[in-house]
Amino acid sequence: MSTSGRARGRGLLLASAVLTLLCAILFPLAPVSQPVVTFAWPQAPGQTAVALPLMPYEPVALDAAVSCAALDATPPGAATLATTPPGTPPAPVGGLTVRPVPGGVLVTSDGEVLAAVPRPAGPCTLTVASTPERTTVALDGRVVATREGDVRPVVAAIIAGAPGADGLSLALRTDTRFQTTPSVLKLLLGLGVLLGLAGMVIAVGRGRSWRAPRRSRVRVVDGVVALGLAGWAVVGPATVDDGYIAGILRSRGENGFTGNVYRWLNAPEAPFSWFYEVVRAWASLAPGPAASVLWLRVPATVLGLLLWFLLRRHALPRLGPALRRPGTTWVAAAAFAAWWAPFGLSLRPEPWLALGVLAVWVCAERAVATRALLPLLGAAVLAGFTVALTPGALLGLAPLLVALPALARFRDGWTRVLVVVAGLSVAVLPMAADQSLAGLLEATRVRQLIGGGQPWWQELSRYASLVEPGNVQGGLGARLAVLLTLLALPAVAWALLAARVRAGVATGPARRLLAVTALGPVTLIVSPTKWTLHFGELAGVGTAVLTLLVVLWSPRVVTAVERLRGPALVALLGGFGLVTTLVLTGYNQWAYASAWGVFWNDIPPQIARVPLANIALPVTIAGTLVLAVVVGTRGRLPRRAARVLAPGALALVLVVAVIAIEGGSFLKVTADRRGTFSYGSDSLAALGGDPCGLASDLAVETDPRAGLLPAGPPSGELGDFLALNASVAATLAFTPTTDDTPAPVPLRIGGTELPGWAAPPTPAATGPATLLSGWFVLPPEARERRAPVVVAVSGSISRGAVALEFAASPTDPPRTEGPGGPTAGVAPRDLRALAPEGATLVRVRATSAARDAADAQVASPTGQTPELPLAVSVPRVPRTVPFDDVVAPGSTALVDWPVAVVFPCLRPPALTGGTAAVPPWRLTPPGLSDAGEIAVSPTTGGPFLTPRLLVEEVRLPVYLDGDPTRDAVGLARWVPRLPLGALSPQVGEETVAGWARTGRAGVPVLDTP
Repeated sequence: MSTSGRARGRGLLLASAVLTLLCAILFPLAPVSQPVVTFAWPQAPGQTAVALPLMPYEPVALDAAVSCAALDATPPGAATLATTPPGTPPAPVGGLTVRPVPGGVLVTSDGEVLAAVPRPAGPCTLTVASTPERTTVALDGRVVATREGDVRPVVAAIIAGAPGADGLSLALRTDTRFQTTPSVLKLLLGLGVLLGLAGMVIAVGRGRSWRAPRRSRVRVVDGVVALGLAGWAVVGPATVDDGYIAGILRSRGENGFTGNVYRWLNAPEAPFSWFYEVVRAWASLAPGPAASVLWLRVPATVLGLLLWFLLRRHALPRLGPALRRPGTTWVAAAAFAAWWAPFGLSLRPEPWLALGVLAVWVCAERAVATRALLPLLGAAVLAGFTVALTPGALLGLAPLLVALPALARFRDGWTRVLVVVAGLSVAVLPMAADQSLAGLLEATRVRQLIGGGQPWWQELSRYASLVEPGNVQGGLGARLAVLLTLLALPAVAWALLAARVRAGVATGPARRLLAVTALGPVTLIVSPTKWTLHFGELAGVGTAVLTLLVVLWSPRVVTAVERLRGPALVALLGGFGLVTTLVLTGYNQWAYASAWGVFWNDIPPQIARVPLANIALPVTIAGTLVLAVVVGTRGRLPRRAARVLAPGALALVLVVAVIAIEGGSFLKVTADRRGTFSYGSDSLAALGGDPCGLASDLAVETDPRAGLLPAGPPSGELGDFLALNASVAATLAFTPTTDDTPAPVPLRIGGTELPGWAAPPTPAATGPATLLSGWFVLPPEARERRAPVVVAVSGSISRGAVALEFAASPTDPPRTEGPGGPTAGVAPRDLRALAPEGATLVRVRATSAARDAADAQVASPTGQTPELPLAVSVPRVPRTVPFDDVVAPGSTALVDWPVAVVFPCLRPPALTGGTAAVPPWRLTPPGLSDAGEIAVSPTTGGPFLTPRLLVEEVRLPVYLDGDPTRDAVGLARWVPRLPLGALSPQVGEETVAGWARTGRAGVPVLDTP
């Protein structure tokens, strides 16, 4: 290139970089358009109660007026005007109440008493005006009380205690600060960033600045990897967070922005939300009524294919000729599978991170190899987009940082710095695409105030979760990938740097790869959450490191290099034995429905009931001691022994074995669970045109009384008396429940009270109360094991026991079955068991030693009150209807995050216009779990708190076809607590500056006035 041409190129580069930087800086500050939503009440005569659940809970501004005539007409004890339903506690969800009291009026808001105003004689009007800055109370226009600070009320409804709405009014503006769209100016600035980027690409792309690597043929291993990725997408598991991500994706369209629909006041996921938009765009292309689980897995599978392409086409060749050999490529495929199986098939950002980190490393290495600016610009842009994926994604910058020493040797250092900075700034486009700087700052404030993460100094909890037995975050696959890679880092570094093993490995690129991988655990320290799933960002570079381990410590290299047969080999083999032991103490454990039917899901791998870890540990200890003695005596291990014990080969065997366990278990589950739910059967159903997931395999018991079993012949034992409403001493026996003697916690299932028996409190000096019921006759579906036998229980099972006894006739010896179901807590729940072959009769046996009956009627919905006497219902065999007949596809339902991924055909309730919709249904995790309560809890900023205040939850039993004893999911009907009308909003629009902030999104309890 001529001197003048080079000068023009530099001028274009400088101008383009400056344009990119300026537009990127101004982009978050640009104006945005925001809806202005107001409500005025009443809108019709006699409109005394309307639902108005706000989200965020507090309005931007509220004005209310109450006449003295309305106060006079209010019944004693009632509030003349309230914004939360009767019975709502003033804290932590304090609404506005205006209540007549003797001699005056009491006004409260947000749990604070604002004023106790004496009433004048004659007509008068009390007004309340509330903003984030202050709240004032005025009587006939004269301010009688002012409270500085933010004491805006929570608004879930507008309820008049007076017979009519005469003399009452309320107007408010909802908080829509996050529901913004870019203005024209913001769009132009975004276009400026893209034009600047295009100019930089043209400026640095002239000439032969990017020398493409030699073409590589498609090999058999590529087909095997592609087939494995596709097969894993069909039968593989979901991660624990897939439901969370799925709920966010499904809510995006109607809500107008990508918000966290389960907590944090639905604050936007921005600036870390661009990958949601890509997946949502793909989901919108789904055929049929909804995007099935299989359809949602396509993006991750494509990312896996791209990751493998980068590995085999660019990363492995860059590491030296040894990693281009066909055999090594198969090793890389096994290492890739070890990482992808536990971490890759996910809706979370980790697959995107893994691809981004490896792509940045490949581009940085290309920049080092060619001294070209174009790959450096590509590395910077990719690093910016990678960092914009999640708060803990700083690893995306690591390849650029570790390449700095090599890049610093080149001329034009300022040019390279400019290219990197301008390239990184492009990431501001996805980070603030539809949000202003003020919105991003407020969302960050809300998240930090509410919390939900862990501080940096608790990083070790991530590793504790990884190795904790029974922790779903520490399955054997996750342990293998992470622990073996951590072991490989020092092993490969020692082989390259201390033993100076070459073996066809390029030292410089390998050293930089090790540095990037080692920075992974370091950058995770700043991640606000400590999930082991975050390790998935290492899937790309971790695959390459594991491949280097197998190559550099292979039998051929170990026998050829003496320094690899010394103390380092003993240390590495000891470490490998420890890793193997830790891997084998892990369960083949997966989240929620992924675990159904998986072998070794609740125990470590074992043979003949002997855990393999119990064999691996003593072998490791004894073998390490023997090897240490041999090496200490001879200086090095003999070649033949080193060949047999080569760590690379042993690591490959372990990797293949764990992959076989994981893959084989899910293939077996798919085959074994035909006719019921598994991810494999769900994928096949989706391919056949049924995308509705678990809903298609469920049935609902709408009337539990309909399935109560008829009494059978007498048992000839103590149970005769109990079944016939007789009892022995009150301190020793359960008694039948009646209206006069109810159970401590009523046996209410599906809104219906069931008959049964209740234990009395047991004095300390006596034994437990006992129950042995009479026989009940089993219907054909129970005899044929197509339906379970169910008993409802309430109270503390931990202080007692419940069993079902089956027999073919009253004279036959009974066979006892322990019914399965949730045992924690005291709330009513079902226990289920299948009748043994040949059984025609069933009876109930129970004991209870609970001694505390106080406060029984106020047991919490999630069963937190302990030590309540046990109650057991008459057994029943449920009569069910298909789930789709009760909750039709397309119905609106709040689906809690642990189960959301498998219900794609249900429509999430809208969170738009500063309000939250009130759905008729809610789906919860099984077993009375409270994991989904974050969506309705004030302390977590649950977006559906205000709708929850308006309803009672009536739980209906749900059964899984083909697996009826499994508690698969909870279903609750949301029944309004009182009749409520609706208001129509007035909707406008305003343009606000990117830095403008109006008050704050209030969080009860945590936000103080």
